[in-house]
Amino acid sequence: MARYCFYIDGFNVYYAIRQRYSQYKWLDYQKLALSAVGSKDTIEAIYYFSSYVTWKPDAVARHKEYIKVLRSVGVEYIQGRFKNKTLACHHCQKQYKSHEEKQTDVNIAVKIAADVAEDKFDKTVIVSADTDLIPAIKTVHKIRPEKEIGVMFPVGRNSFELRHEADFILKMKPKRLVSCQFPTKVKIGNDIIECPPEWQ
Repeated sequence: MARYCFYIDGFNVYYAIRQRYSQYKWLDYQKLALSAVGSKDTIEAIYYFSSYVTWKPDAVARHKEYIKVLRSVGVEYIQGRFKNKTLACHHCQKQYKSHEEKQTDVNIAVKIAADVAEDKFDKTVIVSADTDLIPAIKTVHKIRPEKEIGVMFPVGRNSFELRHEADFILKMKPKRLVSCQFPTKVKIGNDIIECPPEWQ
C-alpha cells in the first residue's frame, strides 16, 4: 500500500491530446490517477497546473468551466501565468508578439518540495514530458531517496532524459484517454456543466 500524489502539467497534456486525440480533452484526472495506482493504494492529492490564455476570452471561459468540473472531483488547480514575448521570424527577421507560459514548472517543483517536506506521499506521478522538471526529481532523490518519482508521458510524447531520472514510467495510451473521460454533462450542485462542443 502506497500514498500517491499527482502533479499534472495541464498545457503539456492539452497540446499532446490536441495533436491527434482532440475529442478526449474532457479528461477526468481523478479517473486517470485511479487508473495508475493499485487497489490498496491511496491518492492523497491531485494537482492541475495551468494558466488562462487571457487574450482568448472564449478559451478562458471553456477553461474555467473545465476547472470547475475538475474541482468537483477533488483536483486542486494551481494557476500560473502567461508573459508577453517578442519573437523574430526565422526567414524575414520581422518581429511579432507572442506569449510564453511562465511558472508552471516552478509551481510543480515547489509543490513537490512542499509535499516531500510534509511527508505527504510515498510515490508521486508527474504527468508531463517537460525536461525542466528533472531538477525537481533529482532534488527529491537527494533529500528523500526512499520516495519514488514516476512520470506519465502525455499521449504521443516521450523523453529519454525523464526516463533516465524517473523511478518508474507510465504511458497515457489512447485507450486510457477513452476510459478516463467525464460524462458529457456533469452536475455540480444545481448547475450542469457540459463538455464544450469544440472538445467533442
